[in-house]
Amino acid sequence: MTGIELFQLWLMAFVTLALFSFMYKDNPIYRIAEHIFAGLTAGYQVGLIWDTVILQQLWNPMIDGEWWLFIPGILGFLMFTRFSQKFSWISRMSLAFVMGVTAGIFIISQLHGLVLPQMQDTMIARTSVDKTVELPMTLQSESIFIVDSTTDMALLDSLYPEVKRIDKANPEEYIFSATYTEPSDKGMLEYYAPICSLIGVQDTTIKKEIAAMEVHDDNGIELTTNSDGTITATYSYSSFEKFNSGLYQPKIAVKKMSIMLILSIIIVIGVVSTLIYFYFSHEHVGALGVTAKVGIWFIMISFGAHFGYTVMGRVSLLIGRVQFLVEDWVGSFNQLF
Repeated sequence: MTGIELFQLWLMAFVTLALFSFMYKDNPIYRIAEHIFAGLTAGYQVGLIWDTVILQQLWNPMIDGEWWLFIPGILGFLMFTRFSQKFSWISRMSLAFVMGVTAGIFIISQLHGLVLPQMQDTMIARTSVDKTVELPMTLQSESIFIVDSTTDMALLDSLYPEVKRIDKANPEEYIFSATYTEPSDKGMLEYYAPICSLIGVQDTTIKKEIAAMEVHDDNGIELTTNSDGTITATYSYSSFEKFNSGLYQPKIAVKKMSIMLILSIIIVIGVVSTLIYFYFSHEHVGALGVTAKVGIWFIMISFGAHFGYTVMGRVSLLIGRVQFLVEDWVGSFNQLF
């Protein structure tokens, strides 16, 4: 580590400890670090805006002929009239323009990005979500090489001497099995017959194109639940006419379906009860009052989740700074002493 790098490391540690000193009480060292941070941030933002906005998006395009950009340039310049007590009213035109345009764009983006998708997901109860999930498995079967009249047997013997061969012209029954462990959230899952896939991984010197074929046969697979909590899927196959010649590795995938009906009902109840809580045109009594109380529970749960997520992010930052102090800063003592 060079002297400059060591100086930077100690400066970072000083600023970090100076900011942490506020946990004891407000002090001059903390205020110095705070002012340095605020000054650097403001200076960086001014430089960034000057380069990326004023030069790249205003001045340079105007020089290239887009003269109409002087209109937003003038509106931006009028913002500085806020510093004059006599002419500060002029800045209201620019502020009104910015607020109107921003509000219009923000409302449309929020409508299409949040409101309409949430309304759709709330009104349309999705009873299931279908997706194929490949779980960690242990295969008990060997790879196979499907051969035909075009296969170079001498090259095959030299490259894959131990691989089982199956002749497309005279196929034999091939049995393989895979064992996988059920996930911990299996109470919310329904398992269906696995999908058996044979994925081609072959040498291009034997055959130019990559051979790959999926076999879907829900009825030909047997599931066995083992005493150790694993499930073994056994599959037998004897029809290889549709496969290209090449090396194949058996693989079993599991198709699982998530039961979303209960979650959809909870979402509907939460949305409706929360909207009723903010309905102030009628007194919250009777059924309306009970629904409003349910709504406040959903609001508190949402606030708690957001607060917990925010705290988790701050704790992650704290862990990062503590790791820096313990590992990098304390570790640099060896180079000083």
